[in-house]
Amino acid sequence: MARIIYGECIGTGASAPVRISALADHGCDLETDGAGAVSDGDVALWIGAMGPFPAMARRENAGRMALRFKEPLDGRILRHFLG
Repeated sequence: MARIIYGECIGTGASAPVRISALADHGCDLETDGAGAVSDGDVALWIGAMGPFPAMARRENAGRMALRFKEPLDGRILRHFLG
């Protein structure tokens, strides 16, 4: 079973609580409840209490987004959440 991490995705004028999965240095997948208030484009992601991490978001469907970090996450952050 994949590990789910809770966070918040903040876009221009909107934010949404998210469930983070497939966390990697380059990006992750986000699940929201319903359509969510955050749209495609520049966002900031809080992973738990760490962040914000600048990223680009692309909505895949009403409740799912793909995120690509603008700078790779440090390995220590990945180990903290995935270790």
